[in-house]
Order: sequence, then structure tokens, then C-alpha cells
Amino acid sequence: IRIGDTVKLEKAGEVIPAVVDVVLARRTGKEVSFRFPAQCPECGSKVSRAPGVVEGDEGVVWRCVNPDCPAQVRGRLEHWCARGAMDIEGGGEVLVRQLVQTGLVRDVAELYSLKLSDVAGLERMGEKSARNFLDGVEASKQRDMWRVLYGLGILHVGSGVAKALGRGFATLDDIFAASVDQLTECEDVGEVIAQSVVRWYDQEENKKLIKDLRKAGLNFKSARSEEH
Repeated sequence: IRIGDTVKLEKAGEVIPAVVDVVLARRTGKEVSFRFPAQCPECGSKVSRAPGVVEGDEGVVWRCVNPDCPAQVRGRLEHWCARGAMDIEGGGEVLVRQLVQTGLVRDVAELYSLKLSDVAGLERMGEKSARNFLDGVEASKQRDMWRVLYGLGILHVGSGVAKALGRGFATLDDIFAASVDQLTECEDVGEVIAQSVVRWYDQEENKKLIKDLRKAGLNFKSARSEEH
């Protein structure tokens, strides 16, 4: 597919349009081949193509391989604060950018050590806005475990998978102690997803993150497991 092409679409699932063909007869010669970047535009690190969700499939997403890339750090924080994850009011793009630029926060666990003076001192914040944000951070400690798991931003672990794992395991620690085979016993959890979870926790920086979140007092127990 080139920039400027005419394509045929069909409805995939309920909403998402899928490109099924390129209409070569409509090409004029002005179409331009798309070149994926070889380097991250934010930090200059190498980018790589991620595998697909279904085993053997070639992925379509190119990702920066540097976990400390400022754009990735901001993205992880924004995802953690999002309504579908930990639902922390005020934790949007503007505040997150300032928290990262000033060095106040480098990972999601550091949100829980912020002081009122830290946040209120940021541009366009003020004490009331800062207090509301920190109240939201404090309240997020009580969120159900599946939200914590989803909020971590593990590759392929969306909210549906996080809920499925919350039904299958009593605690977050149980999930990270499980093998690939044990994880795939859960509904909606295939081998690629299970391997992604295991690989994520195999990294020392992620083990430290979980340790820091536990120390901050987040809820690692699944209410969904107790209900089923």
C-alpha cells in the first residue's frame, strides 16, 4: 500500500475497517511508498517490529526499544492514570509531561511519593488542582487488581485480558508466579499473551516496579477471583 492509493475496505468485526486490496488500476504514478522510521523520533534509539498477537503472525507496529525513552515514560504514566486503568483525575498529557521533564516521576510507582509542594509548584497547577490530583492518586490504591495489571501496559494485555486473569488468579503475585501454561488456562489468554506477561516480569526493572507498588500500598488482590 502506498500513500495516495485507492483501496478496498470491508468491515472487520463490528466496527473496524480492514484493507483487503489495493486498486492497482487506479494508480497514477504519483503514489509514494511509505518508509517506516529506523530510529525513534524522540530519543534516537533503534525501532523494531513487534510480533503479532496470533503466533506466527507478523506484527504491524514498530516500537522504540529504549524503555527509558521519555515518550515511553510519558505514555506509561498517561496510560496508568487513564479512566479505563487507575482512573486518576488530572493525570493527563500536560501534567505528565511536566512531571517527567522536571524529573519528579520516572515510573508509575513514583506517583505515590509525590508531595503537594511538588505538584503545586508546576506550571498552571495551583494548590487546589494539585490536591485533587494527589487525592486521585491516593484513591487509586484501592482499585481492583485487574486495573493495576492493565495499567502496567504489558504488551497485549488489554482490559479484557486483565479481567480474565483477575478471574483466574487471586492476586497479582500469583499471576507473575505462574507459568505460560498456567496463564493460558485462563479464558482469552493465548500463548503469545502469556509469554508477554512472563517476559515482562522477567525484567529486573519490572520486578522492582512491582515491589515499589506493593510498598506504596496498592491493592494486589482480585475481587473478581473471590466472586467466582
